[in-house]
Amino acid sequence: MKRRAISTSVLAALIIVYCAAQTGQEVSSPNPTASVSLEPLTAVKSSAGKWGFQDKDRNYRVSPQFDRVKAFSEGLAPVALHKKFGYVDTSGRIVIPLQFAYAEPFRDGLALVYTTFGMNLLGREGRDLFRRAGYIDHTGKFLIGPRYIENAASFSEGVAAFQPGVASPGNAKWGYLDKTGKWAIKPRFDIAGDFSEGLAAVAVSEKGEPQKWGYISHSGDFAIPAQFRIAHPFRDGVATVFLRKEGSQRHHRKCIDTQGSIVKCPPQERRPTPPAGSRPINH
Repeated sequence: MKRRAISTSVLAALIIVYCAAQTGQEVSSPNPTASVSLEPLTAVKSSAGKWGFQDKDRNYRVSPQFDRVKAFSEGLAPVALHKKFGYVDTSGRIVIPLQFAYAEPFRDGLALVYTTFGMNLLGREGRDLFRRAGYIDHTGKFLIGPRYIENAASFSEGVAAFQPGVASPGNAKWGYLDKTGKWAIKPRFDIAGDFSEGLAAVAVSEKGEPQKWGYISHSGDFAIPAQFRIAHPFRDGVATVFLRKEGSQRHHRKCIDTQGSIVKCPPQERRPTPPAGSRPINH
């Protein structure tokens, strides 16, 4: 993502203001719809505007009391009240207190949580400073403590795509953390997606060249060279990609196998969602 240049004096002034105020902001992630299908429960918004969870017989298992909810995963669901996130179980008991600025569902035994959103300079094309996030276990204990980031993703296949923040060690490239918080794959990608079936879609670019997507293995090496306009995760051995069409802004939609060979797309294939790592939290 291109960033606008910011003068040193302006940046310093904003940092001083932030450090004095220490204020956060609500994440601008998409709002849930009026009825989001979840397993084993369904999130339902009451006439009073609060969210709860119903079973298949439309009986409330979790009474409507929250401002926001997300999907159940590994027996817990993120919920929010007064801009603080925590987790409930399927009985509605709050098992991890409402304390986080933002929280994602559990995956691979860990959940991504934000402790502060910090500050954003110049909006969508600006820089994020002092945003902090880490990963907790089912008891709410941090296994990977909060650190400065620009963006992060949940764990998949033992690693999590992670983009360190401008106020932290490292750079603005994406890499992958292991469950100890160390770099399994050091940051060097423009965008990094979740691992699926042993491969992850990542984007790289060279100066003056358009961004290209390919697939890496857990070693961090390219298993399928960066050559696509867009690349989506593998599912049942097949991934959807888009190829550049010479002399045109249009792109060819194709499907590939884990070797990178073009194969027939599965019948009635739904259009895939972008890789998790390509959806910054402030977008």
